[in-house]
Amino acid sequence: MHARKEKLRVEIYTNSHRILADLHIFAGARLTDIMQSRETQSFFALTDVEVYNLNTGELLFRTDFIDVNRNHIVLIRPAEVSRPAEAPQGSREELRPSF
Repeated sequence: MHARKEKLRVEIYTNSHRILADLHIFAGARLTDIMQSRETQSFFALTDVEVYNLNTGELLFRTDFIDVNRNHIVLIRPAEVSRPAEAPQGSREELRPSF
């Protein structure tokens, strides 16, 4: 019997790439739990993947599947479906990593 999994759209930053992809996690798990777990594999299996050059923003390729070594992940966050055109007054501005 397989444990039920959910797809979570994530945005991953490495030293040279920005990756948008679906990460398959156990139902009810949090992204933080996955990243901090010692039981998590060395590689994350990602599906529906878009890989961008971090410096230029150029789309390098799309693929159905890719493995990413967790040691190369600098930042990971849930990808937002949509973003407001302007941040509401008094809110924090969107953070953009500078690597």
